[in-house]
Amino acid sequence: MAGVSFNKTYLSRLVGKSIDFDKIAQQATKMGVEFEGADSTEMRFQITANRPDLLDIVGFARALKNFMHKSKKFSYKMKSSAPYLEINVGKDVSGIRPFISGIVAKNIDFDDQSLKHLLNFSEKFSDIFGRHREKLAIGMHNLDKIGTVLKYDAFPDQEFVALGEKKSMLFSKVLETNKKGIEYGDIITCHKTQNCYPALKDLDGVLALIPVVNSERTKISTSTHNMFIDMTGTSKYVVDKAADMFAATLMDMGAYIYPVKVNYGKKSNVFPIMEERSISIPLGQIDEVLGVSVGFNNALSLAEKMGYACSYLNKKIVFKIPSYRLDILTDQDIIEDMAIAYGYEYIANMPIYSTQTGMLEERTEKNRKLSAIMTGLGFGEMMNSYLTSENENFNKMRVAANQSKYIKLKNSKTGSITMMRTWILPSLLKNFSLSVHEKMPQKIFEADVVFALANKMPSEKYHLSAAMADPKANFNDIKSVLESVLNEIPGEYTFRAAAHESFIEGRVADIVVGKATVGFVGELHPEVLSNFGIEEPCFGFEIII
Repeated sequence: MAGVSFNKTYLSRLVGKSIDFDKIAQQATKMGVEFEGADSTEMRFQITANRPDLLDIVGFARALKNFMHKSKKFSYKMKSSAPYLEINVGKDVSGIRPFISGIVAKNIDFDDQSLKHLLNFSEKFSDIFGRHREKLAIGMHNLDKIGTVLKYDAFPDQEFVALGEKKSMLFSKVLETNKKGIEYGDIITCHKTQNCYPALKDLDGVLALIPVVNSERTKISTSTHNMFIDMTGTSKYVVDKAADMFAATLMDMGAYIYPVKVNYGKKSNVFPIMEERSISIPLGQIDEVLGVSVGFNNALSLAEKMGYACSYLNKKIVFKIPSYRLDILTDQDIIEDMAIAYGYEYIANMPIYSTQTGMLEERTEKNRKLSAIMTGLGFGEMMNSYLTSENENFNKMRVAANQSKYIKLKNSKTGSITMMRTWILPSLLKNFSLSVHEKMPQKIFEADVVFALANKMPSEKYHLSAAMADPKANFNDIKSVLESVLNEIPGEYTFRAAAHESFIEGRVADIVVGKATVGFVGELHPEVLSNFGIEEPCFGFEIII
């Protein structure tokens, strides 16, 4: 959910002066938007992540008017089909931030409120839907201050006057000192030997360091009547659809929209696309999913409430999806909108009949049985994370790491979480290290999943591991605990003398079934205990279950 605040006066102007704010709150709630409250100047709402068009006060008013049948505008047309300007995309930006789209908007009449809300929408949209500008960022420029042929590429470090600054600075300096540079600079990762600063330029210089900050030269204000808006990012679908969404918003504000041509070498795209896709759904399918008989005429009315233009063809309702709706992917998205328009309060509850009786899985039954045995023997059950590190899983246990046999996490943000655990005993010793001040003896166990790589494919196995920290215990004590467990598990188990880096030589044994080794038991090596900060002798076992 994203919180937004809309100015009452501007919202009333967009929706219609005859409507009162209590009714706006009531209708917004029915529309699926959470009303948070209001004061003398603003109304506050929580918008779900799947409706980015509602983050904009113009888009919110559009949806509200549709919902109250106060609008019949379901399609948007550009003023001209001829591109007003061109953007040439260079090769160096392809591996950094490859996609760009744009629109030209003319004849805009801004006041303080309309400009403020448009800027707020672009910021909200970039932060929430654009994942803090990493997936998508939006730049707004005064069209009268730029050329008609632009270059988008990755460039070496160079100077420009960033928005809000008075003097020219290098890109690298902007990332260190400018407010937006500090906030969004980590998106840009650079090496001195590379062209790695994504930027948009015209013949007069830099328009924007993307996705960080625009230039002071192209700053917009209430006196701006013509704009160029760029959208850049790592997702082509989002970048393309963002152009459609902003085009619809600016058209609703009275602007004329002209297309922008983007050249990727020999390939070209023209934005905004303003594609109005259609999805056909049998009327019976809507009735079946909602559990009510909607009827054809009512279905058309409900569709219009949610902003769709629709028709009836071959016993199916054809929904024409507005170009600004990024969230509509399948027929289920449309049926959800129909449910909202119909009103969930009018849809009766329906019992769901099961054809089977629920029961525990065999694995769950087995784990419960082993847990009962271990707790009966005086052991406390642990529930540790599956995530660990090479240091915990291998180094502290005196075991060599084989990278081809464990699952390593990609782009780990911390050194303490870098891999999936391959056994449980290190987790139990870590538990002991956190409770060294507690009274001895301590006895704990865990029965859960461990992970490995087999032929480059991930695999899971269930292990049972137990550990006891007891100055008076010996190898026979932990072995007797293990035998009590093995007596309750089908199969013939035997013990065989073994060597294991984590245990004291001569005080460790393998657990064998047939010819297969399924576990081990022994007294932990003093170096292992020292690595975990444990002062008492420790004994443990681990078996595949």
